[in-house]
Amino acid sequence: MSGHHPSSARDADRRAADHDEQAGLAGRDEQARLAEQAGRAERPSGGPGGPATSWAPPGAAPLPSPAPLPGPARVRPPALLLVPALLALLLVVLPLAGLLVRAPWRELGGLLADPTVLQALQVSLWCSFGAVAAALLLGVPLAWLLARVEFPGKGLVRAVVMLPLVLPPVVGGVALLLAFGRNGLLGGVLEWLGVRLTFSLPGAVLAAAFVALPFLVLSVEGALAGLDRRYEEAAASLGARPLRVFATVVLPLVGPAVAAGAALAWARALGEFGATITFAGNLPGATQTLPLAVYLMLQQDPDAAVAVSLLLLAVSAAVLVALRGRWVSPLGAATRRGLGRRGRGGRGGRDGRGGADDRRPSSEPSAPSPSPSPFPIAPPARPSPRSLAGRPASSAPPVALRVRTEGLLTAELTAAPGEVVAVLGPSGAGKTTLLRALAGLPAPARATVELDGVRLDGLAPHARPVGWVPQDGALFPHLNAVENVAYGPRAAGVPRADARRRAEEWLHRLGLADLAARRPGELSGGQGQRVALARALARRPRLLLLDEPLSALDPATRSAVREELAAHLRAFDGVCLLVTHDRADAEALAGRVVWVDGGRLTDG
Repeated sequence: MSGHHPSSARDADRRAADHDEQAGLAGRDEQARLAEQAGRAERPSGGPGGPATSWAPPGAAPLPSPAPLPGPARVRPPALLLVPALLALLLVVLPLAGLLVRAPWRELGGLLADPTVLQALQVSLWCSFGAVAAALLLGVPLAWLLARVEFPGKGLVRAVVMLPLVLPPVVGGVALLLAFGRNGLLGGVLEWLGVRLTFSLPGAVLAAAFVALPFLVLSVEGALAGLDRRYEEAAASLGARPLRVFATVVLPLVGPAVAAGAALAWARALGEFGATITFAGNLPGATQTLPLAVYLMLQQDPDAAVAVSLLLLAVSAAVLVALRGRWVSPLGAATRRGLGRRGRGGRGGRDGRGGADDRRPSSEPSAPSPSPSPFPIAPPARPSPRSLAGRPASSAPPVALRVRTEGLLTAELTAAPGEVVAVLGPSGAGKTTLLRALAGLPAPARATVELDGVRLDGLAPHARPVGWVPQDGALFPHLNAVENVAYGPRAAGVPRADARRRAEEWLHRLGLADLAARRPGELSGGQGQRVALARALARRPRLLLLDEPLSALDPATRSAVREELAAHLRAFDGVCLLVTHDRADAEALAGRVVWVDGGRLTDG
């Protein structure tokens, strides 16, 4: 009697099961293939932008496509609003249409080439560009004063500056005569100096500047009022004096507004009539501008007047076309590409994670390599912060920092040379207030600060040997990464090449060498945070203030940067205050922890 071996039976069962499984997989693959074909057939327009339809098995009726979303409802304007609106449009369009219809198009070139027109054009260009130059030289500082400085009567000063916008130009000319004329308030002084403004080209420039100045001041003041002051504070904390901050940070950021105001001022000066004819007269070749020439030509040669009017109309239209672009956008395209784009150049969120770039090893090194670095950090020649914190009082080193604050935050703090103090506490407790007070920045607390035996509380922020890393980095959006890091050394007088070399070293230490040419708007939150840290360290401060410097980093990058920062702090012979919500950061970086809560500071 023959029989099968048990193992042979089990092998046969397994082979049968494998065959069934493969058949099932093949069936499912065939179903998926058919479904894909049916899906493509249902979407004849194809692609991601094609209409979405539901797939049904072969032989079954497809599900109906969803009804398209209704577009915006067309509003039927009431007649009481439509009729006045059309009349207003006709009020503007009809005169311009009349100018275009009655224009002598065939003789236009010859009329504009007339010597009288060319002389008037030359005078107009001198007056308009001279007025813009005067407005820029005087109006930008005035706009800064109105936007940044509080003083008694500020509202009245602003109203006086804006008065030429609503003042009849002829009245402005009379006012100029009474101020700068021969019998005016300054007439005697000007005559003694040999300066004559009335009925002269300088007088025409002055009249144009008088009516054009408010356009520039209004534009620049609005931009300055909307500019985040954290950029100016960051520049001051890097050692830049106020004039340097104004020239290297403020002006580049409000540059689009300055350009827009200058364009408006130029157009207004080019078309000025009443103040010019009253104060400077209508002298051909001397003070006769294009608008004054049009006034005379209407009586002598109407076709020439229309031709010059067309020229002025074309110039005005060109200014409007230019202003519809990037010039009138808030703070310009450069600033929108900067830290204002929080999704890429900002902090990266309160959850402590950076942008996607922090996780892309192909675009950025995930961590600086400690061994092959060409800029090694020397080992500390002094006890570590932990050993300093654990010493008995009798052998404690001398105090490097003494702080006492009053106001919203009441605190007393001392720190030894080389000590890293972590400041913990709930949100809104006053941790950032403490750092701002130490940096000399506006804060709701008054601080008495002594660093290395020198009182700092009477010094301006730029005069304090302090490095400050704010929570969001406050990188200058108009500078790339290496220029941001080199800003502090340049403010201290370091030559440009040496400052750039130092900046490149710090970017290399923090794993950012490949990103040196990127603007803040092209960096993720974590990358921007590291650039801000490098910028503060490149200044070589005696007091380092870090306001959550690692909060925008992803976990892998955070660990690597934490190690690099700890290595630097071990070799840092100054004092460091570290504000953080992460106890791991405090334990890894600091030798001492203090707690801020309820407006008071206590040892943690």
